[in-house]
Amino acid sequence: MRPYHVIPVVPALALVLMPFLPFVNTDSLWLGLPRMMVWGGAWCVVLTLALLAAENLMARDAKDGERP
Repeated sequence: MRPYHVIPVVPALALVLMPFLPFVNTDSLWLGLPRMMVWGGAWCVVLTLALLAAENLMARDAKDGERP
Protein backbone atom coordinates (compact mmCIF):
# COMPACT_ATOMS: atom_id res chain seq x y z
CA MET A 1 0.00 0.00 0.00
CA ARG A 2 1.37 3.38 -1.01
CA PRO A 3 1.33 6.31 1.44
CA TYR A 4 -1.06 8.29 -0.74
CA HIS A 5 -3.72 5.63 -0.21
CA VAL A 6 -3.76 6.47 3.51
CA ILE A 7 -4.51 10.19 3.04
CA PRO A 8 -8.33 9.82 2.57
CA VAL A 9 -8.68 7.37 5.47
CA VAL A 10 -8.89 10.01 8.23
CA PRO A 11 -11.78 12.01 6.69
CA ALA A 12 -13.59 8.79 5.78
CA LEU A 13 -13.28 7.54 9.37
CA ALA A 14 -14.54 10.87 10.67
CA LEU A 15 -17.65 10.51 8.51
CA VAL A 16 -18.24 6.87 9.44
CA LEU A 17 -17.81 7.50 13.16
CA MET A 18 -19.95 10.67 13.12
CA PRO A 19 -23.09 9.14 14.71
CA PHE A 20 -21.05 7.55 17.50
CA LEU A 21 -19.15 10.67 18.60
CA PRO A 22 -20.97 12.10 21.62
CA PHE A 23 -19.89 15.72 21.03
CA VAL A 24 -21.31 15.61 17.49
CA ASN A 25 -24.47 13.59 18.09
CA THR A 26 -26.31 16.13 20.26
CA ASP A 27 -29.22 18.47 19.74
CA SER A 28 -27.24 21.71 20.01
CA LEU A 29 -26.24 23.94 17.11
CA TRP A 30 -22.96 25.00 15.49
CA LEU A 31 -23.17 28.05 13.24
CA GLY A 32 -26.96 27.84 13.44
CA LEU A 33 -27.06 24.31 12.01
CA PRO A 34 -27.22 20.90 13.67
CA ARG A 35 -23.78 19.70 14.74
CA MET A 36 -23.93 16.57 12.58
CA MET A 37 -24.64 18.65 9.47
CA VAL A 38 -21.68 20.96 10.09
CA TRP A 39 -19.39 18.03 11.00
CA GLY A 40 -20.43 16.03 7.92
CA GLY A 41 -20.16 18.99 5.57
CA ALA A 42 -16.73 20.00 6.84
CA TRP A 43 -15.36 16.46 6.58
CA CYS A 44 -16.84 16.08 3.08
CA VAL A 45 -14.84 19.12 2.00
CA VAL A 46 -11.71 17.71 3.68
CA LEU A 47 -12.32 14.32 2.03
CA THR A 48 -12.58 15.97 -1.37
CA LEU A 49 -9.25 17.73 -0.82
CA ALA A 50 -7.66 14.50 0.44
CA LEU A 51 -8.83 12.62 -2.65
CA LEU A 52 -7.44 15.40 -4.85
CA ALA A 53 -4.08 15.17 -3.06
CA ALA A 54 -4.04 11.39 -3.41
CA GLU A 55 -4.87 11.65 -7.11
CA ASN A 56 -2.08 14.17 -7.68
CA LEU A 57 0.41 11.97 -5.83
CA MET A 58 -0.65 8.90 -7.84
CA ALA A 59 -0.28 10.83 -11.11
CA ARG A 60 3.16 12.08 -10.10
CA ASP A 61 4.19 8.54 -9.10
CA ALA A 62 2.96 7.14 -12.42
CA LYS A 63 4.78 9.89 -14.30
CA ASP A 64 8.00 9.12 -12.46
CA GLY A 65 7.60 5.42 -13.20
CA GLU A 66 7.57 6.01 -16.96
CA ARG A 67 11.08 7.45 -17.00
CA PRO A 68 13.85 5.05 -18.02
